[in-house]
Amino acid sequence: MANWNLAEKQIYKLLKHPFQKEKSDIESITAAYLEFVEELFDYLNKENDNKTRIRQLNMSYIDFGTIKALEETSPTENSKLKIIYLDKLLSLINMEQELIYRQMEYPKFFINIESDWKSPFYLNSEVIKIIDIMELVYGIFYIKDGIIRIDNKDIFLSDISHIFEKMFNISFGDIYKKEIAVLKRKPTKITNFLDRLKLAIIKKSKDNGYDYF
Repeated sequence: MANWNLAEKQIYKLLKHPFQKEKSDIESITAAYLEFVEELFDYLNKENDNKTRIRQLNMSYIDFGTIKALEETSPTENSKLKIIYLDKLLSLINMEQELIYRQMEYPKFFINIESDWKSPFYLNSEVIKIIDIMELVYGIFYIKDGIIRIDNKDIFLSDISHIFEKMFNISFGDIYKKEIAVLKRKPTKITNFLDRLKLAIIKKSKDNGYDYF
């Protein structure tokens, strides 16, 4: 069973407590909102019990709805910004609830054909580290419009990382902490891994008698 604790979410903490509306606060609340969306989708994908999923969504809706009611009753200079994000959160929860209801009503349209697929591949950790694969994940994700969904919906970092996890039977853990690790990685180390990829292609090209330019 997947774990979900709304009180630990950064967006909940920011919306529940007062803060000064400065540029840094606006950026923080935006980042916290996007993080919440990713974590919510990840939780709903991992939790298989629809009753549990609906109950958690109901509780989150009530908690966010209560905060919104308090902001509207006793508005402050930050209330407008908070209410905007609270409305977005409440709408998101409503839509996810509706999706679950549709899934329960028409289960045949929500069958995941690849749910039982098991990749035969594993990483040789002595040759390729998980942080190396993370570089590929983030590089692909950061290329604007490089990847699009068949239904044209937004693509999240968790979507890309999940594909690589399934492909190589690995777990990235906290992908946001891994992102920081990648961004802080020395350029020479990143270049070293990318150079290894390039050299592998050059070698294969020469072995097959092709001129590599």
